[in-house]
Amino acid sequence: MNLRHIEVFHAVYSVGSISGASRLLNVSQPSVSKIVKHAESRLGFPLFTLVRGRLTPTEEAHILFREVDDLHSRIDTFQRAARNLRSTSEGNIRVGVLPSLALATAPHAIAAFRRKLPLVTFEVSAIHHDEFREALMSRDCDFVIGHQASNDPEIASARLGTGRVGALFGSGLPCGDLPAIPLEVLRQHEIIGLAPSVAIADLVSPILSRATGGARGIQVKSVYIAAALARSGAGVAIVDEFTAEAFIGADLSFRPVVPAATFELSVQHLASHPLSRLARSFLDLMRGMIQNRPEAVAPHVSCLNAMASCQH
Repeated sequence: MNLRHIEVFHAVYSVGSISGASRLLNVSQPSVSKIVKHAESRLGFPLFTLVRGRLTPTEEAHILFREVDDLHSRIDTFQRAARNLRSTSEGNIRVGVLPSLALATAPHAIAAFRRKLPLVTFEVSAIHHDEFREALMSRDCDFVIGHQASNDPEIASARLGTGRVGALFGSGLPCGDLPAIPLEVLRQHEIIGLAPSVAIADLVSPILSRATGGARGIQVKSVYIAAALARSGAGVAIVDEFTAEAFIGADLSFRPVVPAATFELSVQHLASHPLSRLARSFLDLMRGMIQNRPEAVAPHVSCLNAMASCQH
């Protein structure tokens, strides 16, 4: 079977009729029938039979379709990649992001990019950091965005920006009007801890230990849950600023901690599959938005004196 045979067989099998396949492929019904018959003569066995007037796949067709479906999917991926490489104004981008980036940072970047290039389509998945490699190897995503670069030789990484860790809290936190919160202040409050499976847990863990002495009344496996608990008044959540961006408002504030704790955002993709021009253009926009984002709160003229007073 050549590629045309495969394309027609896949269409007929998928829609269940010659007429439906002709509409799907935008060709005439006689052309579809002719190609199916030619494929059957090349193979030496029938692919479809008429049962009570309905086109029914043979057992051989069922077996063959399992192989053809995978091949058809790979051809579709190839064609999409070719379109993306050729075009700078239209195409499809499949991006995976950490859950902490999925509610605000990534949506803002995608919305801004589509305002510039409305013909570009996106497929967006929230993926945990321990699933990044699988998402790339299975071609589910063109690239993924996370908190740390990969050491895997099959994965290429590039820096996207820098983020800060801080306190997400409701009303009543002393020094809540400061540009940053000293860890000594946090010791007076219930701290919501993060389980080791959370992407930034390794970074947050030392902060939590210093702020709580190791004792935590609440530990969660999601930054979203931590933020929701902070909003409900259950405690102070130690999260990254990108998570906080989706939650801050009249009833919830975010400030970086002192001493400062920062981390790198990186984009990762298969080393054997360079990013398309569209993907690079999108990431350039997102990189600029991250670098030029506004501060969580404007510094106060007397902030150093106020911070000192809060620590005593």
